[in-house]
Amino acid sequence: MTNIFAKTIAIATSAASISVASLIITVPAQAASFTSFSFKTNVTATPINDPTSSLLNDPTRDIRLDSVEFGGKTISSFEVVTGAEILQNDTYTLPDGNVFGVLNSGRGPNTPDDALLPEGPSKPNPTAQDIVDSLGNLNLNSILVTRENADTASIEVSFANPVNTFFFWERGGAAGGPIAGDSDLLVEALGENNEVIATYKILRQNYTKADYNISSQVFPILNNGPFNIGSRGISLDGITTQTLRLTSSNNNGLISGIPNDNGPDFKVIAATVKAVPESSTIMGALLVGGLGIIFKRKRIVIG
Repeated sequence: MTNIFAKTIAIATSAASISVASLIITVPAQAASFTSFSFKTNVTATPINDPTSSLLNDPTRDIRLDSVEFGGKTISSFEVVTGAEILQNDTYTLPDGNVFGVLNSGRGPNTPDDALLPEGPSKPNPTAQDIVDSLGNLNLNSILVTRENADTASIEVSFANPVNTFFFWERGGAAGGPIAGDSDLLVEALGENNEVIATYKILRQNYTKADYNISSQVFPILNNGPFNIGSRGISLDGITTQTLRLTSSNNNGLISGIPNDNGPDFKVIAATVKAVPESSTIMGALLVGGLGIIFKRKRIVIG
């Protein structure tokens, strides 16, 4: 009799296993994509000396990223840019004959005198290493500045480790005004063979105010501000990447029928954020666990 019962349970167990396996296999796999979200930026910055000013901080000095908050999470462990490649940097010629690309490394005018943390260079026509130096730190007043004097700017930036979540800050409208971001940026995640695995275009209206201000200097061609800063996050669904391609087109608005990206001035920092399991995955795990308990109890009774 024991053998008969054992065979019956084995058959039942096998049938249940097939049923559970079928349930897990039939859960549809998601295509690679980005999900956009808003987040809160927590910084350390020098207070503005003028108590009558509407500025949130001294916009000329260091602004250290401490953490971001979204979806009930606080993230303080970040990945910064460690590599860069310039794919396209369209040029323009000034009346004095100087030729510049639309890409520039910018920083707050007084950041070199602030010991809070390092910043990148202040210069036009940046090299790939200059771009790494501008973006590869937690100083939110060290950014990549795209001018509106020519058409296209495109770069690839890489991170030391695979990541799935990206935080963007865009230099927007005049400080105290309603505009958080005033430019657009195409973001493409690349796979191991440099193929595009996910695409998202951050539009100027997607940004929300990040509650700090910056001024920017690109010596010797630019020194302006202060500005509002807008922020926007995007996360990869179910995959990671080490490389982003970042492109803006028609920045000078001279090509009709194509969106004018208006020269994005931005910072990007990444992180690996654990996703909340989907309900179908949770139900599958609970079912497997429940069946295991049932069969364990049956074995105990029979034995």
